[in-house]
Amino acid sequence: MNKLNTNKLFTQSMRKLHTWGGLVFGWLLFAIFLTGTLAVFEPELTHWMKPELRVNETAPIQSLAAADKKLRLFAPQADSWLIHLPQERSPVLEIVWKKGAISLERYLDPLTGKVLKERQSEGGHFFARFHTDLSSGKAGLWLVGLSSVVMLAAILSGIIIHKRVFADFFRLRWRRTWFGAHTLSGVLTLPFVLMITYTGMILTFFFLMPLASQLLYKNQAGLWADAFQFQDRARANTPAALVPLEQLLPLAEEQLGKNAVMLVQVKNPGDRQATVTFIRRIDDRIAVVGDRATFDGATGQLLSTHTNWNPYVYAFRFLAGLHAAKFGGYTISWLYFIAGLASCAMIAAGLIFFTVKRRSRYVDASLATQCGYRAIEALNITVISGLITACTAYLWANRLLPVSLKDRAEAEIILFFSIWLFMLLHALLRPPHQAWTEQLRFAAVLCIGLPFVNALTTNTGLLNTVGGGDWMTAGVDLTAALLGIVMAFTARYVSLRQKNNSYLTPKKLKIKEQIDGVHKSNY
Repeated sequence: MNKLNTNKLFTQSMRKLHTWGGLVFGWLLFAIFLTGTLAVFEPELTHWMKPELRVNETAPIQSLAAADKKLRLFAPQADSWLIHLPQERSPVLEIVWKKGAISLERYLDPLTGKVLKERQSEGGHFFARFHTDLSSGKAGLWLVGLSSVVMLAAILSGIIIHKRVFADFFRLRWRRTWFGAHTLSGVLTLPFVLMITYTGMILTFFFLMPLASQLLYKNQAGLWADAFQFQDRARANTPAALVPLEQLLPLAEEQLGKNAVMLVQVKNPGDRQATVTFIRRIDDRIAVVGDRATFDGATGQLLSTHTNWNPYVYAFRFLAGLHAAKFGGYTISWLYFIAGLASCAMIAAGLIFFTVKRRSRYVDASLATQCGYRAIEALNITVISGLITACTAYLWANRLLPVSLKDRAEAEIILFFSIWLFMLLHALLRPPHQAWTEQLRFAAVLCIGLPFVNALTTNTGLLNTVGGGDWMTAGVDLTAALLGIVMAFTARYVSLRQKNNSYLTPKKLKIKEQIDGVHKSNY
């Protein structure tokens, strides 16, 4: 076999890998990328979905004093306390206490110490969890890990089979086809997609196959103890008064920086072996490592500080920081959000191109082939426009479900999956073009209507939040409305294309596709 044939066979194999791997895993990848993009603003979504948690800004020492007082009242004999001090993107005071396997949490007004009654909701954490493991535990984590491997393979094979795309891109030779949209968005997002896919794959497989930690340590706990150097002391069962936490805060800030403390962890409160650990914020550096200072809870003596990290742990947390985008404030968050949406558009355009290219080819095919092709089109509609609709419906459910409803957080999630399933049934029962148009219009109505339903059901409407400077809440409303407008224009574009092509017979449609250059790339 000569070199030319070898190159041709290699290119063909890469083309098949890119086409069929991209199709089979493209549905999962779109869902993973979309929910991951939404999870960039997880704190803002959670803040929006819990409108009862609106408090005035308070000094950290006052917040800590209020939390300390309430925990001594609620859980003096708990195994541990955890205090989340108010931060820029999480402006409420949260306390958590654990006794055995039972863990409870409350939100407090940092000024008065009053317990705030909030509605049950997973908030933005639902999108983060779905992005991580498809809300399916270990099985979902494996699917996400496998999808990341396929995504890397699809990227590399796409580069190989579309060598001219980069030259055409810089020569401004862009075609107004789904193939053109797929390749253009692919070139624009290539560095981001490579980075986010690789870091996600590393993080996922670290937890799925922790081979290195198993070779070096007997268990995962040993790894974390060595990596993070926890001051973990067994309970002495000898009562001892706990030092007021607000007295230790200035000492911790000498080690960690002024106003830099994010978390306070107390182990064995009320015991002679109690420890108090202050953990530094992680949003001002790429690596998500929280420097810490640990004190003796009974005497207030500084036991240890941890600001120098194991280089292997630091490298891993650096990759985690690149993926999670906790650094850089809103500038980085918006860059990740826009790049994530562009990546979703790239995946969606590739999925749509697969069906558009084959639409006329399968007109005269067997019934089984036509049914398979029809199922692929329905899945495309469901995964793209249906998922967008379900995500927006999840936010609507947060406002429309009764606040006192039992298991309310689970009900929001059930509604999300129910709407998504309904979108699948709709896509199967309606002609493809009509299903696309109707679902995009429905998603547009939900997005544009979100600020209105928020204003009608809570006191955190757009006028109030803008006037009060609550841009975390206002940002969700405004972003939803903007995305809704984009969805409405997309629905109009799809509807116009449907009208323009409605007069074409399958034969004429095939000729039109060839003129448009669709068949120039043999997927």
